[in-house]
Amino acid sequence: MSLFRSIPAAALLLLTACASPGTSMEEVMRRTAPLMPKRPDPLTYGTRPENPVRVGWGDKGVMAYFKLLRGPQGQPVAWRRMGDCCEFTEVDGQGEGKGRLSIFEVTYDGLDTPVVLYVDAFTGGSVYAPWGFLLEGQGDAPPPSGTEPDIIDL
Repeated sequence: MSLFRSIPAAALLLLTACASPGTSMEEVMRRTAPLMPKRPDPLTYGTRPENPVRVGWGDKGVMAYFKLLRGPQGQPVAWRRMGDCCEFTEVDGQGEGKGRLSIFEVTYDGLDTPVVLYVDAFTGGSVYAPWGFLLEGQGDAPPPSGTEPDIIDL
């Protein structure tokens, strides 16, 4: 594989822009911004159908995501699948299949009201923790040692 095939287009543009004499960092950011993936709105991420958690990999992706999801102090979460909604054409490059978002009710010790999360098991992408949650390995608080999340239903 060629070196240039393995470098994302935005990184290649950034490298060539930086190599151009007289190019400011603001100009580089302006040129590369349309190519960079946008981080979802943190206030609605996962909690609205138009901004779902895109885990990909089907049920395996969903399970892996919920194993990493934690409460704000590192508490393991419990989740329950509520059903499906919101049919869409799969974003797999083919556009031939149909997908649906899965709806989960998620809670942890100390949470007064469960949170409803919308999860896209068909489309992969960068995953984040919804507002008020952490992902193991990305937060300040480590998960309690020796604890496993309770799987309610999937």
